[in-house]
Formats: sequence, C-alpha cells, structure tokens
Amino acid sequence: MTVNVVTPDEVEADESTPGVVRKTVFETENAVMVQSHIAGGTTSGWHHHGDRHVYGYVVEGAGTVEYGPAGNETRESSAGDFFYISPGTIHRDITPAEKDTVVLVCFVGSGPVVVNSDGPNAD
Repeated sequence: MTVNVVTPDEVEADESTPGVVRKTVFETENAVMVQSHIAGGTTSGWHHHGDRHVYGYVVEGAGTVEYGPAGNETRESSAGDFFYISPGTIHRDITPAEKDTVVLVCFVGSGPVVVNSDGPNAD
C-alpha cells in the first residue's frame, strides 16, 4: 500500500494533439491521469482517444468541444464542470481567446491516449 504525491515540477509534457499540452501525472495499466493545458484562442487538431473512456474536470477557463459525424455538434464547459467523452469520438477543443484552459483528465481503458486525425470522417 502506498500514497503518492506529484508536484507540478515533476510532470513533463507527453504525446499530444496540436494545440494541447498534456502532462501525465499518474499512469497504470488501465488508467492515465493528465493535466491538459490549452492556450486561449486555440483550436486543437482533430483527435480521439482510441478505446479509452475520457473523464474530465475543468479546473480553470472554458471551452467548446466540436464532434459528431460532420464535426458540427458542440458541447461547452467551464470551470467546475465535469465531462465525459466516449471511446473513439473524434473531436477537437476550442478555447476562448481571453483565457487559457486547464483540465484534469482520466483516460480509462487500454491503448493509445491520443490518436490524431484529419477530421470527423477521416478515420
């Protein structure tokens, strides 16, 4: 049995999507917890998270996720909101220009954490 504490200067940026900086905090065989930073005014590249379930919490800032067969469906979230993205959902993240967004995300399942894509109908 153990208890681990990770300080901000102990995490490093990992595999990412254009426009998103992901820092792995904890990783086990079936779960990865990351802190994601998305600069204000950013639209990330299209991507999905393979077979992983995505559970998140918006720490600060706000954003919109575009998804759906034509990429024209949206969901908005802001500081204090929780969100879920189902496995294989191709999406991109958009942040307002005035403020960076910080999100804690837990990827549950196996396989890659991020798979970059050319768009909703590309994969």
